[in-house]
Amino acid sequence: AWQHRDSSHSLFDGIERLPPAGLWKITEAGIEKRCFWHVLDVLEAARIIGDRTSDDEHMARLEALIEDSVDIHCIADASIATACSSGVDSGLITALSKRFRPEIHGYVVDPRLGRSEAENAERTGRRAGVPLRRVPVDRNRFLELWPKAVWHLESDGWHASHVGLLALAEQCRTDGVKVLLTGEGADELFGGYKWQAESMRPWRAWSWPGRLFRSRRWLDRKFGRMRHAPFKTSTGNSSASERNLVLRALSPELNFLQTRIFDRLEPVTPLGDRAFLGACLYDLYSHLQDLLNRHDRLSMAASVELRVPFLENRLIDFAIHLPRRQKLRGRTGKWLLKKVAEKHLPRENVYAPKKGFEISSGFTQGSQGLLRGGYLRDALKWPAAAVEDLVDLAKRDEASRLRLVGMELFLRLNAGGETADSLTQALHAAAADARAH
Repeated sequence: AWQHRDSSHSLFDGIERLPPAGLWKITEAGIEKRCFWHVLDVLEAARIIGDRTSDDEHMARLEALIEDSVDIHCIADASIATACSSGVDSGLITALSKRFRPEIHGYVVDPRLGRSEAENAERTGRRAGVPLRRVPVDRNRFLELWPKAVWHLESDGWHASHVGLLALAEQCRTDGVKVLLTGEGADELFGGYKWQAESMRPWRAWSWPGRLFRSRRWLDRKFGRMRHAPFKTSTGNSSASERNLVLRALSPELNFLQTRIFDRLEPVTPLGDRAFLGACLYDLYSHLQDLLNRHDRLSMAASVELRVPFLENRLIDFAIHLPRRQKLRGRTGKWLLKKVAEKHLPRENVYAPKKGFEISSGFTQGSQGLLRGGYLRDALKWPAAAVEDLVDLAKRDEASRLRLVGMELFLRLNAGGETADSLTQALHAAAADARAH
C-alpha cells in the first residue's frame, strides 16, 4: 500500500529476513532473535545540545574519521575499486582511497539515453588522480538486466537505477575487481535529503515570531498531534485517521519509531531542529536499510563485495551527535561534509544541485504490454475492464510502470518458472508492439 517494505518482510510466504542490526541464534530449541545495535540505545541528546566545538575542529575531526575509515575499508587481498558518481559522497571516498591504494580506479555508469553524469564524475577523477571507467548502458543492455535485477532483489525492482548498479557490478567481475567502495550512508548521517530539511517547516509555529500569534493551548494541542507524525515522510501528516489506519495494519514498528526518536531528542531546540535531526536518524531505518539491502544483493549478484566507509562505528557516533547547524546551514545540506570535500573535489561538483542516479524513462517505454494476460492481474484480482486502464497508467507514469511491470517480472520468474532471458525477449516484444501501435 505504501510502496515499501519493513526490512524483516519478504515477498515469500513463511520467509523473513534479518532486520537491520538483527542477530539470530538458531538452535534445536528454535530461533532466538535480538538486536545488537539501535540508535535509541546510543543516542545522547545532551551531547547535541552541549556541542560547543568550532567549525574548524569539527572539520578536522570529520576528515580524520573518514580517512581512517577509508584506510580500513581499503584492506583487501583482491583488486579494489570505487563507484564514483558526480556527487560529493562517492567522490570523496574515491579521492581519499587514492592515498591508501595508489593504483585504484573508479567506475561510473554511463546511460546512453537521457542524462549521464559520467563527464562530471570524470572531473572528480581528474582532480583526485583516479582514472574512471565508463559502464555503458543502452536499451538492449537495460532490458537484458532488468529481469536479472528483479531475480536477485527478490522484489519488484522499483527503481531503474538498480539495473545500472547491476551493470556496474558485472563490469567489475569482468575486470577482476572483487571489492567496490561506495558512498552510501552520508545523506542519512549528514542531512543530504530534501525531505529532511522540509521536516522543519511544519514546526515554524513554535518559533519566533510564529508563536506570538498562537495561544499556548493551541500549540500544545497541535504538538500532541504532530509528535506522532513529526517528519516530512511521516504517514498521516494531515490526517490522524489515515495514520491510525496505517498503524493498525502496515509497518507499525517503523511508524512508532518516528515518535520514539522525536521524543528522545526532546532537549533539542527549536522544534524544527529536533524534527530535522530526527528525520535523519529515522532514515537510517526507513531509507538506508532498504538501500543497503538492495545494493548488497545487486553487487553480490556479480560476486562483488560492496563496502560503505561512511557506515563505520566512530563515524556514525560522530554524525548522529552533530547539531543541526553542522548538517544544514542556510539552504546547504551536508554542510560540514561539503566543507571537508572542498579540499578534495572540484567545487562545482561539491555544490551542484543534488540529483539521484537517473535512468531515462525511455528504457522502459512499451514494457507495460506485459501486464496484459500476465500473473499480476490475477494476483491483484484486477477486473477485466480495469486492465487497460492500468496499462494506460503504466504507459503514462514511469513510477507506476516500474512498479507494475517489475512485479509482473517477479511473478513470472518465481511463480511462472520463466527465465530472465525469456523475459528479456518478452520485454523487447512488448516494446516493439507498443511502437507498432
